[in-house]
Amino acid sequence: MVDCQVNLLAVKPLYRYLIVFVALIATYLLFGAGAYLMPDKAVQKHVRRTLEMGDMREDQPRAILPTRLQTRMDNFTDAIILNQAYVMRIEGFRTGVLLVPRWGEVPLLPYEALRDGVNGEGSYIRYYARYWHGNTFLTRYLLVFYDYIDIRFLLYIVSTLLMLWCGVSLWRRQGWQTAVAVMFGLAVCYAFVMQFSMQFAPALIIALVGMIAVSHGCNPSQTAFVVGSLTCYFDLLTAPMLTLGALLVVQASMDSEENVWCGWWNSLRSALLWVVGYGGTWVMKWLIATVFTDENVIVDGIKNTLGRTSGLDDFTRWDALTANIELLPLKYIAPILAVLVVLALVHFNAKGWRKAMQILPIALLPWVWYLFAANHSYWHNWFTFRAQAVTVAAMMLAVAQMVDWNRLKIKKREL
Repeated sequence: MVDCQVNLLAVKPLYRYLIVFVALIATYLLFGAGAYLMPDKAVQKHVRRTLEMGDMREDQPRAILPTRLQTRMDNFTDAIILNQAYVMRIEGFRTGVLLVPRWGEVPLLPYEALRDGVNGEGSYIRYYARYWHGNTFLTRYLLVFYDYIDIRFLLYIVSTLLMLWCGVSLWRRQGWQTAVAVMFGLAVCYAFVMQFSMQFAPALIIALVGMIAVSHGCNPSQTAFVVGSLTCYFDLLTAPMLTLGALLVVQASMDSEENVWCGWWNSLRSALLWVVGYGGTWVMKWLIATVFTDENVIVDGIKNTLGRTSGLDDFTRWDALTANIELLPLKYIAPILAVLVVLALVHFNAKGWRKAMQILPIALLPWVWYLFAANHSYWHNWFTFRAQAVTVAAMMLAVAQMVDWNRLKIKKREL
């Protein structure tokens, strides 16, 4: 039997992870401090220009396919991000970096609160301190040079180039099956909508960078740890499982383990390190903000975490799961899977079942998240459903392992 035990408790690896974690937290704080120091006049000028162009007036406009719920943009949250970027320096350095103030919108919508604040009618300040808000800091850097319409186009350019790089890397290094499965999963889960929003784009970009890093030989477990931390820093619970699941799909596709248990252990180890990076980064934000400001962010963080994972008075966890599954375009997914199943039956690859069994459990990750974060996943299913790109990719790739593609090529040559 293959020995796949790994001593995660060894002092040296833990020491290295600790150094990386401290470096990441220090970098996040410096990144926020740098954003705070960006010239207010340039930032505010571009926010005002954005408002004048009217891009934020509709909270949830549809992109490209106007009748599809899945193509809803999140201008609601993007207006909050612009609000935070605009007023970051209103109450001093520590408050700006650690509490991330904004003009309060109740009973106004975020766009209205931003508009009124820019016009000198901002009423009161509220905080969104439980998140790191790396997306707000990045937006503030970009607002020095661009208005938000230009930033959206820049996000589109960057994410498109990364998708091309990712697709080519996977095709060359893991095979065309992995490349097609991953890109098809992103396509049918409307990843293109994520390219035009500061709320959505970070999860997609981090997922793509993680896949590229692993496909180019970076240690999957170490990459998962960093990706988990970056996801916490930049993402606002958009689709965190996309960043983990995409990385695990690539890792499993390139894993040479013949033993299924070893393959599962490799995936589990990376998943656990992602959780440590993600959860540890979040807890550090609560601790740092509580210690260095007058706000008890620890209590706020715990309260909201419990709220996001419970609050099931009007629906069940199963409702949260099905609400996300129902947004998958099954009429496009089912035929592809059906064709792969038929090919597997006709040209069965007896050696592929081990790899398929290693990959298939990864498909469950988004569903586990929906059951865990039921409240958030139910009410925000119109964007949380996109994590199921991992589900689609893992299912396709698992079934593809059961097809003897060499026999298929021979048959094609004979024809």
